[in-house]
Amino acid sequence: MKKTFSSLPIMITLFIKTKIFTTLLLLSVFFSSCGILGIHLKVSNPKKAGGYPKATKQNTLLAEKSRYRDCFDVHHNTLKIEVFPSAKFIKGDVLIRAKAVTDFDTLQIDLYKNMKINSISTGGEKLIFVREEGAVFVKMNQPVKAGADIEIRINYEGTPLVAKRAPWDGGFVWKTDKEGNPWIGVACESEGSSLWWPSKDIMSDEADSTDVTITVPEKLIAVSNGVLKDSSSKNGKSTYHWHTSYPINNYNVTIYVGNFKLLHDSYASTSTWKTTFLNHYVLPYNFENAKYHFQQLKKQLAFYEKMFGPYPWQRDGFKLIESPYAGMEHQSAIAYGNGYKNDYQELFDYIILHETAHEWWGNSVTAADLSDAWIHEGFATYCEALYVENISGYEAYLNYMYWQRISILNKRPVARKREIRYFDSNDEDIYNKGSWVLHSLRTTLENDSLFFDILKTFRLENHQKQIYTETFIDLINTKTGKDYNWFFQQYLFRREAPILEFCWKNNSFYFKWTHTNEDFELPIKIKVFDKTIKITPTSKTQKIELSNSYPDFYDNSNELYYGTKSNKKLEQEFIRNR
Repeated sequence: MKKTFSSLPIMITLFIKTKIFTTLLLLSVFFSSCGILGIHLKVSNPKKAGGYPKATKQNTLLAEKSRYRDCFDVHHNTLKIEVFPSAKFIKGDVLIRAKAVTDFDTLQIDLYKNMKINSISTGGEKLIFVREEGAVFVKMNQPVKAGADIEIRINYEGTPLVAKRAPWDGGFVWKTDKEGNPWIGVACESEGSSLWWPSKDIMSDEADSTDVTITVPEKLIAVSNGVLKDSSSKNGKSTYHWHTSYPINNYNVTIYVGNFKLLHDSYASTSTWKTTFLNHYVLPYNFENAKYHFQQLKKQLAFYEKMFGPYPWQRDGFKLIESPYAGMEHQSAIAYGNGYKNDYQELFDYIILHETAHEWWGNSVTAADLSDAWIHEGFATYCEALYVENISGYEAYLNYMYWQRISILNKRPVARKREIRYFDSNDEDIYNKGSWVLHSLRTTLENDSLFFDILKTFRLENHQKQIYTETFIDLINTKTGKDYNWFFQQYLFRREAPILEFCWKNNSFYFKWTHTNEDFELPIKIKVFDKTIKITPTSKTQKIELSNSYPDFYDNSNELYYGTKSNKKLEQEFIRNR
């Protein structure tokens, strides 16, 4: 899912003026001066932390792991759905094939309570079930032993939740195109797949493969993930059968319905030398625009393959589907609704760039809980900056990172509370601060070969896995041979940005970190005239000598200033503790 606009993260940037202009930089990062409506140039460190939604029966049952969910592992989902555009109504039948992990007699599936369940059965025998909010507790007709294969069939219907602002506030989108044809889509990352189809709606379990069959009024086309296996028309209706041959997380399973025109293309991988079919679906009056505009995708795929390994879903192909909302990373079937425009200096369309990055980050490597969604959004947002660096150079990369810095909120940690299914589209820190965590790690390591090896290894080792933030941290500690928990405890699990407090007395420069854990020791570089000095502040006051440095020339109007200009307490602390 792409953020509403390029907002931004958490690092601090200080400026000191001496007799000749000098700059104190966090991690030697230079930023250009620019601004947009609704952003803050100073680092935001609000005194009051942001809250989380109150625990309700609904979000508890939807988000928490339990013995009713842990007892079975889904292998395959078969979803058959009929869409009635004029009534904004759907009917469906879902067959879940799974294996018992433990002995059990009752399991939980999920379906929003506004959707009606007509029946649940196994092997043709009806099963008793009890509904509690969005959870459906199904009593098996006999005890199930660990290792046994099971099948559950659910027949259902209803009017699914309508999206208030897709994809951020998700649900079904029922619109018409310019020619009056139905144009329908669904996005449900925050809300969960059970918004519109019965499923084991938890991120830690992915089906190994999925089939989606969609029936719509004749003359409309229905698109889903993977490869089109079959299509037919009968009695004024058209039916399309799509097959996904790889594991897929449930919120990525999707449908699009519209008067689409198929745009055939292909991509020849430079890493595997295999050809991936690109079968885009666009509205007919945008076909010529799409034919030209979507060519940029091939360069982006090649870049991501170079950085993170081969495109993960080669058998299933890749497609962009014109959607009635901005964009969404539905695996191998990305929603595109950005109006065929290149947002970044007319060089690329950031919706295509960002959502395509999710094929590696979010779809291939998936967070086991929505609390770690920064692994999806932070990595994909950082990919934007890396692509800018690739096509325009390092200075352009730093400028792009600046735009990602200026709207970081620091209201909540980047890695958030688990088992509450929390995703707030108004707090974009998992995007921008998540991206800046990676940028800051890169500059802290001061070894690009090592840094990019870590990213690629992380992707390849965790392909088709559901992981937690700690998996990434453990890899970094292993690859570097050092303990970087101090770094991640600050930037992922604590909300506040570090503040560098400093002051002068004559040529003595006193400094320390505040708003940090005691073991935080991020290095920074000071530029004084043509000399660069590297210091490693800690939570204890330190001192160095800076010759020819004059605080009188400090420009207090500089809006990127963040720290303490003349805090005498630092000098006193140093004298007292030396």
